[in-house]
Amino acid sequence: MSVKWTNEQQKVIDLRNRNILVSAAAGSGKTAVLVERIIKRLTEDTPPADVDRLLIVTFTEAAAAEMKERIGAAIEKKLEERPGDAHLERQATLIHSAQITTIHSFCLSVIRDHFHVIGIDPGFRIAEEGELKLLKQDVLEELLEECYASGEEEFLDFTERFGSGKSDKKIEEIILKMYEYSRSYPRPDRWLDQCVEAYKTEDLEVRAEERARIKASDIRRVIERGIKICEEPDGPYMYGDMLESDLDGLEKVDRAKDYDAMYEAVTGFKWKRLSAKKDDTVSPDKKEKVKKLREQAKSLLKALQEDYFYAPRDVWVKDMRDALPSMITLTDLVKRFASMLDEKKRLRNMIDFNDMEQFALAILTEDKDGELVPSAVAGEYQDLFDEVMIDEYQDSNLVQETILTSVSKVSRGEYNIFMVGDVKQSIYSFRLSRPELFMEKYDTYSLEDSATQRIDLHKNFRSRGEVLDSVNYIFRQIMKKELGGIEYDDSAALYQGAEFPPAPEQGAQIFAVPEQEGSFSRGSEPGDAGGTCRADRFRTELLLLDKEDTGGEDERRAEARMISRRIHELIMDGVVLDKETQKYRRVRYSDIVILTRSIRGWAEVFSSVLAEEGIPAYSVSREGYFETYEVSVLLDYLKILDNARQDLPLTAVLTSPFCGLDTQELSEIRIAYPNVPFYEAAAAYAGEEHIAEDGAAESLQRKLREFYSQVRHFRERVPYTPIHELLQEIIDETGYGLYIAAMPGGAQRMANVEMLTERAASFEGTSYKGLFNFVRYIAQLKKYDVDYGEAGIMDEQADTVRIMSIHKSKGLEFPIVFVAGMSKQFNTQDTKGSVLLHPDWGAGLDQIDLKRRTKTPTFLKKMIREETVLENLAEEMRILYVALTRAKEKLIMTGTVKMSEEGSISGTSGVFRAEGAKNYLDWVLPCILSDETGEVKAEAPFEVHIFGADDILPQEAECQAEVLAEDVLRSWDVSRTYAPGLKERLDEQINYVYPYEDEGKMKLKFTVSELKKWASLAEEPGEEMYEEPVVVPLVPEFLKEEEALTGASRGSAYHKLLELLDFTADYGAEYNDGERDGKYCGAAAGNTGGAEADSFGGSEKKLAEAVERLRQEGRLTDEMAECIRPRDILRFLGCESGMRMAAAARRGKLYKEQPFVLGIDAAEIYPEDRSGEKILVQGIIDVYFEEPDGLVVLDYKTDRVKTGGELKEKYHAQLDYYAQALEQLTGKNVKEKIIYSFTLGEEIKV
Repeated sequence: MSVKWTNEQQKVIDLRNRNILVSAAAGSGKTAVLVERIIKRLTEDTPPADVDRLLIVTFTEAAAAEMKERIGAAIEKKLEERPGDAHLERQATLIHSAQITTIHSFCLSVIRDHFHVIGIDPGFRIAEEGELKLLKQDVLEELLEECYASGEEEFLDFTERFGSGKSDKKIEEIILKMYEYSRSYPRPDRWLDQCVEAYKTEDLEVRAEERARIKASDIRRVIERGIKICEEPDGPYMYGDMLESDLDGLEKVDRAKDYDAMYEAVTGFKWKRLSAKKDDTVSPDKKEKVKKLREQAKSLLKALQEDYFYAPRDVWVKDMRDALPSMITLTDLVKRFASMLDEKKRLRNMIDFNDMEQFALAILTEDKDGELVPSAVAGEYQDLFDEVMIDEYQDSNLVQETILTSVSKVSRGEYNIFMVGDVKQSIYSFRLSRPELFMEKYDTYSLEDSATQRIDLHKNFRSRGEVLDSVNYIFRQIMKKELGGIEYDDSAALYQGAEFPPAPEQGAQIFAVPEQEGSFSRGSEPGDAGGTCRADRFRTELLLLDKEDTGGEDERRAEARMISRRIHELIMDGVVLDKETQKYRRVRYSDIVILTRSIRGWAEVFSSVLAEEGIPAYSVSREGYFETYEVSVLLDYLKILDNARQDLPLTAVLTSPFCGLDTQELSEIRIAYPNVPFYEAAAAYAGEEHIAEDGAAESLQRKLREFYSQVRHFRERVPYTPIHELLQEIIDETGYGLYIAAMPGGAQRMANVEMLTERAASFEGTSYKGLFNFVRYIAQLKKYDVDYGEAGIMDEQADTVRIMSIHKSKGLEFPIVFVAGMSKQFNTQDTKGSVLLHPDWGAGLDQIDLKRRTKTPTFLKKMIREETVLENLAEEMRILYVALTRAKEKLIMTGTVKMSEEGSISGTSGVFRAEGAKNYLDWVLPCILSDETGEVKAEAPFEVHIFGADDILPQEAECQAEVLAEDVLRSWDVSRTYAPGLKERLDEQINYVYPYEDEGKMKLKFTVSELKKWASLAEEPGEEMYEEPVVVPLVPEFLKEEEALTGASRGSAYHKLLELLDFTADYGAEYNDGERDGKYCGAAAGNTGGAEADSFGGSEKKLAEAVERLRQEGRLTDEMAECIRPRDILRFLGCESGMRMAAAARRGKLYKEQPFVLGIDAAEIYPEDRSGEKILVQGIIDVYFEEPDGLVVLDYKTDRVKTGGELKEKYHAQLDYYAQALEQLTGKNVKEKIIYSFTLGEEIKV
């Protein structure tokens, strides 16, 4: 069945030879369209493209893997339609090496292929995150030490201005923040220089004027709204003149020609006092409303004055000049830090993700007249790629943009970049993405046929109309060009593309009770099964909890309880469309997801409450890994192994399973030694000199002595034991692993501990070593909030409610979505730092006067703060858009509000300003509620429900049932058997013994060498009690060189040479019949006398020339070539086996280095086994050849032996497996098995 594409989608698939920007709305099927475009390029273009000539860049590794899988599946499908198509078969092969990748993976491939261009070692590695944190910290400390040592006045002044006084932590954070920010620019140093230049300019007032006019317009709207109310029949007419006067003052601000005139107008603005006249015909409510509006206008004007007109131009210009030295010092520190860090990374031969982009940029571009242009290497990539495709383009930054443009053909005047994304879903500003790159093209690319063309995909093929209506309703009102990056008009709105069959009518138990327009409904009445009051089962809902009526519960817990009640209702009477059957079915827990802005502080609370309510829940991206009990205690144990003189870690460990003390015992230690640090007190209590006075004291002393004995044992192992092995020994030998496994949630706790062991193993691969550095490593991860999240143990397909962050949900879809915590305040920390950064404005500093001890934000910092506030709000708006568009069938928003005494929602009066929002409800409520009446607008596609304590807390009947159940359980007679059959079944299950336990311990894969040893042990009368270490003999110095040429290296060299040697060539090794009868073939090396020399004299030269040719071609190493004695090889070639191999080679029947995998019955290795399991045996056959009557297997050996019998006994099992494998592989009989010994110079038939 062919897919019917929309006209816009068909354009995306068909258009060629141009730059295309696809603005793809949520759920518009952009991935499917992108895959179809690629398939069309591979199959229908003339000529058809090769998949490896397309560069396809995605945002994540998972997306790249999915894209590659989809394209591969589409190629296979086409191959089924067109079997034997050579071009498609080629694409099926090329797909595995195609450049379908993330930007970082592409950069990495560029660096590995062209490392010589920038002069880095090709053996570099990718820095581990924690290692990088440690390295940066070390470099910062080294840098600041150097600066303090030099004692430069500018630096010392800078530290006094911006340091905390107690430490350099604040300075370090400023340097790091600015360094990371600068790395997102193609030329970081140029951006840093621009930050300095910003303090020398006086052009900032232009932007200030623009913002001031926008804010003045907002104030005007507030005043005009007040005047409108005054003009109503029962309005406060006596306030009209004052409001008109306010408008006149705002006119002056608006008419101001320049900044100075505007400054005069704003600072000279006078608010007239409102009339005190009383009139009973005036509505008190309207009178109060006008007063609130005027207060809103006053606060807006005050904010305008504080932001832009707090001082005359001369004053803030002087502040900027005074702050210039600090800015110069800061940029100098950042540059020095970058240089030192680069040097440290180079010494360790490692790069980080920022380096990947910067190095790739250095390879692909070069500076020409101050501009970056594609380099010669970029030209190679331009020849290689027919088209550059970029997914999630809205999340690109300037460096990535420059890299991908350089490998396109744009610089040659050919347009071949295909970009797809949605600026409304740009939510990664913390990764320094630049949505304005998308918007620049969105505004300049034409919708008509052109070289740079934009195509909009409006239709949403994910969600029901009810979901889309509610999303459009909200965002048409709040998302504007100034806030959100795009005007949410008809061209940006979502249109339904998916078709849903008619929903089943609600059964008798589900009532549809229409509510009065514009009214709120209270939560479910007791006993009504919840959602019976809901008029439309798919209508979007807004559930609001009265924050002052939560029944004494914390707001978050109460909100979670409100959500759990609604989940119960959905499970009871909700339906969703089954993806597989396309029929309606009951809602399952796995259909439901709860999205929150941040997981921290929400996941644990929600999981806990839902569990209390009997709802299985799982947090997809949990945080707080280092704070979990099992991990934190283990880390404390490592801390005291590293340094025992730490009271807090020691106390934590003493009260843990490692020692098991309680608070009473801790106090006994402190009472016994009150005047010393606790670590000394504990050690003294455990010492021989301390005399225990009673049994309890003896018990405590015994515990402490055992504990310290154990600590000493592990501390002795610290210097020579890898951290991950040390951790595993601690877990196993102390019984800590068993203890935490037996605790509630034991499986999760064990997974967390195993994850710590894995992190320790990763640490061992870094340039830092030892316990001290591992403790630092963890401390740095905690300091910079690098939280791995608890180890995941939940099956992705499990029937549970999922709790995840909105960021985590991007790109996913769910039948039912709860967007929770909508009343949570936005994070504004970005606007409160001592240094604020902005991509266009640079860095905003405070002007700090050290003499007067005063601090004043510079005008630039105020400007940056204002811009940052607006950009953060725009980001939050886009995050809300992502959250609301995840729902396929049902969208439910939840939050807490304050209710007024009249039953309306407090704080919603006044003129709505999207820029003034403090949380998501500040946007949603004004859209839904009438500003006139405060009730739900008639046209709003929402149901609004207000909940209080009575609606969310357990009802009396539920509580009584729980009490009754507890009483029954407490008085249960455990001595009686109530169900004999069940008891027998339980006993049988509890006493069950797994019958295949021994098989579980079996090794299921062997190499032939391992089996050879196994067989030799089995044939000996004794048994191997322990594995003997390899004995390395003591060799005198004068024999060492010769020894190096006669060990395993010679065996490898002979094997390699015989693998490469052309057996059809004549090396002059053929004997006459008498010689071949054994005269020389059986002679040991060095014992053939003159006869051998006569036979080989002329032949050695030919063979030596062949060896030298192989060495020069790089097929033999120098060491191997030196190991080879031509006489040994010629002797083999002249023997019967060698001659037979040469004859087989001439017939094309000689086969070398044949790998195999053989399945044998487990009983062959484990005689006691009766399971019928198969054991895999793998190996490589040196050589075999085919003769008319069967196959011959031959194995070369260089072992030092005295007789052929020794080799036969040692290797017969190995040859047997070779023969068995060959017979299975070829279906032919193996007639002979031969060992050739180079030491003995003879053939041994096995």
